[in-house]
Amino acid sequence: MRNRVRLLIVNLSILLFSGFLFGQDCGSYFKEDNCGMELQKGFKVYSQSKGIHVAIGDTIDMNVVFFGQKDYSFTFCTETALYPVHFRIIDPETGVQIYDNGEDRYIESLGISFDVTRNLTFKINVLGEKGAAAGMDVQTGCLGMLIQYKNYKD
Repeated sequence: MRNRVRLLIVNLSILLFSGFLFGQDCGSYFKEDNCGMELQKGFKVYSQSKGIHVAIGDTIDMNVVFFGQKDYSFTFCTETALYPVHFRIIDPETGVQIYDNGEDRYIESLGISFDVTRNLTFKINVLGEKGAAAGMDVQTGCLGMLIQYKNYKD
């Protein structure tokens, strides 16, 4: 009976410990150093910043509400092997594409301002071309979307 209890405890310990080794918490990835967490002067972190677990080839839609009379800065980041990150900004009411970073060699940051409150959709693709070119075998990782804001200057 004691051996069964010990075996059960060992098996449960291995199961729980392996979850910590292989599980990856991406919820606050946008706060990591490689996301450029240094705040721009006068900017604050917007509460709709996100971090999620992704795989190469994934397409993620993120809906974000932006309040008027504010300047915003977006920064996308991920592990080196998963770059570049392709994102497009879409107006969900009209379906019109407002911006595509593929036209700007997949830049990672963008600044934008809004006079009125707007709801926008970010369509994000993880391309993983840098990892493939370097022979890396990484297929999954974290993606961070850091959003910073400040009020218009008076």
